[in-house]
Amino acid sequence: MTFSEAIKQKKNILRNTSEFTKTLYDYVIIPALEEESKKYMDDFKKSPSLFTDESCRKYSSNARFRVFLFPKNQI
Repeated sequence: MTFSEAIKQKKNILRNTSEFTKTLYDYVIIPALEEESKKYMDDFKKSPSLFTDESCRKYSSNARFRVFLFPKNQI
């Protein structure tokens, strides 16, 4: 999906997710291609506070993205 579509999907997910679930997971927009998403997540794990939704754009070679459910305890 496009970046705009991914943002909309993330907002929709967050709107429909319980507060308890939000304490356990982060919803992260990542590149759609597996190799690029792995690189993004490796870098994200090093310094999550430095990353915003926009950060994933520089990792994507085809401007396609997806929303990823990421357990907070894996950082």
